[in-house]
Amino acid sequence: MADQIPFQEAIDFLRGKVNLPTKKYDDVLRQGQVRAFTVAGVTRDDMLSDFRAATEKARIEGTGFNEFRKDFDAIVDRTGWAFNARGETDEDRRDWRARIIYTTNMRTSYMAGRWARLTDPDVLKYRPYLQYVHSGAEHPRLQHLAWNGLVLSATDPAWTIMYPPNGWGCGCDVKALSRRDLARLGKDGPDPAPNLEPYESFDRRTGRPELRYPGIDRGWDYNVGQEWLGGIVPKELRAPLPSLGQPAKPVNLPPMPEPVTASASDILPGDRRPDEYVDAFLARFGLRGNEVGYHRDASGGVIAISRSLFQAGSKTEQDFSFSEASEGQGPFARLIADAIIKPDEIWVDWASAATGIVLRRSYLRRVLLPDGRTFLVRFQWTKLGWIAVSRATAPDAALDTFRTGSLIYRRPEA
Repeated sequence: MADQIPFQEAIDFLRGKVNLPTKKYDDVLRQGQVRAFTVAGVTRDDMLSDFRAATEKARIEGTGFNEFRKDFDAIVDRTGWAFNARGETDEDRRDWRARIIYTTNMRTSYMAGRWARLTDPDVLKYRPYLQYVHSGAEHPRLQHLAWNGLVLSATDPAWTIMYPPNGWGCGCDVKALSRRDLARLGKDGPDPAPNLEPYESFDRRTGRPELRYPGIDRGWDYNVGQEWLGGIVPKELRAPLPSLGQPAKPVNLPPMPEPVTASASDILPGDRRPDEYVDAFLARFGLRGNEVGYHRDASGGVIAISRSLFQAGSKTEQDFSFSEASEGQGPFARLIADAIIKPDEIWVDWASAATGIVLRRSYLRRVLLPDGRTFLVRFQWTKLGWIAVSRATAPDAALDTFRTGSLIYRRPEA
């Protein structure tokens, strides 16, 4: 298979990922999959690292599926992982699940590397067109088959959505063409772009509206190579998460994005009850009372939002708090919620907990208050729950103390 051929760009794509434990396949979607290495249902860091090593071995050494299947079996046998899969027998289920993990990672890394090579300026100079090539699957997706042979400029916006793979198990590819190649096909220019009119669906986890495209599986409507080269994290800031005990401080960090200006309505009066501040926080997510919801953040990941984030002990009104160690944050409840909804940056790193070491996600956002102060929010979360909320009016140099681990999202600046 072509996607077993190892080459440096594909290897770099995998090596730059960050291990993120997940319970479900859509815990991280779309562009987030470019930055995150996930295996649905794997929440143990050590097991995820084992799958990561097996995947990288397959990519680097080109060992193919059979060798990966041996590694898959060894990991499952050693850990007792009870995975979800299709099939009537254990052999069928193992084979199905192993192929999903293998094929997804091999195809996405291969196609990311392909995009990097095909859009190199020196290549585009002589081969400025891309042709959609159907995989030839025995049971094809009809839309993918309809795109077979379609020729578009390599810079056509349609590739932002329909560059393969376009779904689970999709083996479609693209081929670079020159102007002479077009002439041999009887064309004097690229074909008209296909109609990629989206239809409105909803995010199954959050309930929020989301756009879908005919013929493209949910979560696959993005260009893996384009996002890798210039997506949610600048190329120079992409790096895997250092192992526990290794320096987690990135070097040559650029300044955080410039702070945005808060409006007076974003700040609540200081005489409200604690539960009213919690209500204001939840309202930012469209929640009321004791409703529980999910939010898909800017990195593509899902987090749970509920009143229990700010309750302790007996869960009475007096127990509501934004931070046990900090006073006066209630009036800024809306700005704290905005750190999750519209962060400047999202980082992941390691944190100590009573049960051991856990992965921590930190949302950072700065705003300019009407009185001229700079307000910093750091909202931290682990699989054990939210563990901290911080604010400060520190100088820029002090902000870097909050920027540790690996960056998984950075707000693009205009």
